[in-house]
Amino acid sequence: MPAADSLQIEERDYYEVLGAEPSASAEQLRVAFREAVLRHHPDIAPSSDVATRRTSTLNRAWAELRDPVRRLHYDRALEGGTAPTLDWPLEPGQQRRPTRRRPRRSPVVEPSPWHQPQWRWVAGFRVPAEVFLAGPTAQERWIVEHHIVGEDWREHTQRYWLRFAARYYAERGRTEDWLGALELMLEQEPPLAEIVDAGLREAYLAAGEELRGAMVVAGIAERHPVDSPNRRWADRELRVLLGEYRDKHVRRGAPAQRAENAELLLNFLESLGLEPSFTDYRAAIVAHRRARNSARATELVERVMRAPVTEPGRWFSLVQVLTESGQLDRASALLAEIARGEHPEALDPRRVANPLRRIATARERLGRARRRGLAATG
Repeated sequence: MPAADSLQIEERDYYEVLGAEPSASAEQLRVAFREAVLRHHPDIAPSSDVATRRTSTLNRAWAELRDPVRRLHYDRALEGGTAPTLDWPLEPGQQRRPTRRRPRRSPVVEPSPWHQPQWRWVAGFRVPAEVFLAGPTAQERWIVEHHIVGEDWREHTQRYWLRFAARYYAERGRTEDWLGALELMLEQEPPLAEIVDAGLREAYLAAGEELRGAMVVAGIAERHPVDSPNRRWADRELRVLLGEYRDKHVRRGAPAQRAENAELLLNFLESLGLEPSFTDYRAAIVAHRRARNSARATELVERVMRAPVTEPGRWFSLVQVLTESGQLDRASALLAEIARGEHPEALDPRRVANPLRRIATARERLGRARRRGLAATG
């Protein structure tokens, strides 16, 4: 075995050590390193001392080139003729290869299809390295100028493009384009995390398209099991959108339009297989009374009164519904039942906040309703 200081060496750049070209992809570079390690392993090499030193040299080259940033700096040094080299030990009697000098590259060069240090990726878009280094504001400005302005979202199917364009439209108040880009993105069935970040609810609320949004969210909900976190998120978003519709169109507006919107909301919930909430029923009852649809208001009151009471505070809500619907004697009788303790859960302060104050408030509301009724008939 030759002594360590008698080994002949030759200088090789890091790519030559691994047996790869500078244009190699990251995966090609990894394969070259693995093959080189196996080829020069001490257990199979003719000279264990040479193999040990070669393995150490391979590890040094791989440690430098496996890191994308360090590889970028090394490539630039290699192009400029200033890249460091490593001592590659030769087998006894092995001749040195002719020194391979890499000529300095001209400023205009055909880029490699694999390794392109002049570009970086931001939000799915390829941007120049100098723009990338300038920071997020410069990156976004460059993407907008080169990929968004003048483009029609209907001609794109890439989710990353649609996602970026939707945010661009939202910031500029282009609501229809915002919604269109989002809905086209949803056709690609992206993962839920991407849907959550897209801000669907905000888009539909800004457009005043709560029911349209509810239909889209209901479709998303159907893709997930009932008790899954994804389904619970979709159900919450659905209820929020429908609640916004109720507050905008059933609780406000001309009486006839409010009553019509109330029916639309109830029918929409039925089509989705959802039971209207107590708040939905109450808003519909008030809307029909304002529109003088007494029969329909009474029908909805009876539907509410037949439903099982699952929350202690609901007893006070029922008194309020009866009061608002003009059934004052029935409201008074139910309030008396609560005060006598016939519905004990409604008087439990651990389950209902200030039950005695709520009784007093309900009595005052009943008194005002009776006085208004007397004034109207007098």
